[in-house]
Amino acid sequence: MLRRLLFLLLLVFASGSAFAATQGGPIPVPLPLFPQNNWWNLDISNAPVDTNSASYITFIGATKGLHPDFGGDAGGGYVYGMPFIQVNGAQQKKTIDFVETPDESDGWNPDTGLSFPFYPVPDEPITMNGWIESGLPGNVDDRDDSDRHMLIVDTTNNYLYELYDVYYNGTQWEAGSGAFFDMNTNGRRPDGWTSADAAGLAILPGLVRYDEVFGGDSEIRHAFRFTVRDTNGYVWPASHNAGSNASALPMGARLRLKADKNISSFPPELQKIFRAFKKYGLIVADNGSDMYISGTYDTRWDNDVLNPAFAALKASDFEVVQLGWKPNITFTLSLPQTVGAGDATSATLTAYDANYNVATGYTGTVQFTSTDGSAVLPGSYTFTGGDAGVHTFTNGFTLLTPGSQSVTVRDAATVTYTTTVGVTVGPATPTLLDAHATTTTQVQLSWSASSGATQYEIARAATPNAFTTVGTTASTNYTDNTALANTSYVYKVRALDASARTSPYSTPDLATTILFTGGTTVQLVHITQLRQAVNSVRTAAGLTASTFTDPSLTTATRVKAVHITELRSALGAARAALGVGALSLTDPALAGGAVVKSAHVVELRAGAN
Repeated sequence: MLRRLLFLLLLVFASGSAFAATQGGPIPVPLPLFPQNNWWNLDISNAPVDTNSASYITFIGATKGLHPDFGGDAGGGYVYGMPFIQVNGAQQKKTIDFVETPDESDGWNPDTGLSFPFYPVPDEPITMNGWIESGLPGNVDDRDDSDRHMLIVDTTNNYLYELYDVYYNGTQWEAGSGAFFDMNTNGRRPDGWTSADAAGLAILPGLVRYDEVFGGDSEIRHAFRFTVRDTNGYVWPASHNAGSNASALPMGARLRLKADKNISSFPPELQKIFRAFKKYGLIVADNGSDMYISGTYDTRWDNDVLNPAFAALKASDFEVVQLGWKPNITFTLSLPQTVGAGDATSATLTAYDANYNVATGYTGTVQFTSTDGSAVLPGSYTFTGGDAGVHTFTNGFTLLTPGSQSVTVRDAATVTYTTTVGVTVGPATPTLLDAHATTTTQVQLSWSASSGATQYEIARAATPNAFTTVGTTASTNYTDNTALANTSYVYKVRALDASARTSPYSTPDLATTILFTGGTTVQLVHITQLRQAVNSVRTAAGLTASTFTDPSLTTATRVKAVHITELRSALGAARAALGVGALSLTDPALAGGAVVKSAHVVELRAGAN
């Protein structure tokens, strides 16, 4: 058993990470992928139609039906659709040998002509099915029959790595090309550069994903990747061409399902996809079969439902958006993805110009609407020069109806200046959380009841942001019996309703498992215990331990005002870092010769516990 354990530990260290890479699944990063105003996420429902729209549709074939280029297992180790991989930020980086276009690939040094460790490729795709496009393991050379894309999401940093035409040759990964995308930004590939896709775009944000179609959000909020048999150059947002047929669409062209197309007869999940066709459209990303819509590999897809539904939509049901169109102004609205019903929530609206710089000169009037008919929203607001393109609506949004909701902001004069943010409304956020140690190994918690809650989830951390769930309860109090002595913990609580929708977490509170010596007269032992407690809190906050005047307190030492002021400063900084609020102090400004009172000690004890 010991030998086996040592072997497993060696495997963990050899991999460079103890985190298990996963294939597929819900992506735990901000959604949609990339910022709200990224080209994948633009609302194009009111964008102008291209003057040659009808000709382009005729070239494709007006009666050509759509096809879902995704599904589950295809047999023999093959799969339908694009697999994707999730790793964390500790995943070991690998060097990729680019055999086709190294000069347009990230992770390649043009000065040396060599690749360097850049791509967080786990070991599973080498030998396991279903991790690379086509499905076969990476050590099987299937490049002649498939594009062999490998898509990797770093969920820690919200980074995306994509590779084209991969093969593991026994010692190293090879690829035709590779691209990195920071999904926190709107970075576009240099003009003329490819990516892992012919158009130079990212692939993953344009896929139909199972968790979006069948997930909690009532809408999909991005465009989809699709292919046509031939192309002609490229237009924004694409950066690379792979064809010169004058009758064909360019890479980056957008199709939009016509607004008057009746989709009410389709199953609800398919209507959800088709509504996104109307609002966000399709983007030409590669040469391939006409009107093939890309999606993820997932064994839960039912192609007996997907195939006839997609085929019922024809190319003639679509129109081509003006080639290269982009709005002069785009917005981002910083509403959280989860809010509590009845919680007043703040959000910042930022206007950007066509180059994704903050539009400091924007002075338009914006208006807000929501799918929650009971929501309290800001009134019309006209940006001023002093806003410089950024305005915060403090406590301006109160959503009241639980479920999947959205908030849309639109320029009152130009309907194409708009964005929509999806919000899940759960129970009200718990308030008045109080955590305090009752023994050196026990912490008692209580909080206010949340409307709509059926249970509460308690999270705890002893180091910065390392929260783990320690328990659930249907009541508004909880006893944590797993605490360690002489340790500071930060607690927070969130509510869940009968549909498992969550509220945001409460304001955190602090507890330290040190029991203080009693007595009404200030004693040296009180200062010693407080120093221990305060440095324990600083550890929880990720701060270094404080040093103090008279570090070794002896019977000859007199308790001084400086001892209290140092403790106040050290504890105040830690509480600020933890977000647990400022201390309330008697005699806030203690002069050097001031008398130290028992109240000063009691306040510090309360602040540490």
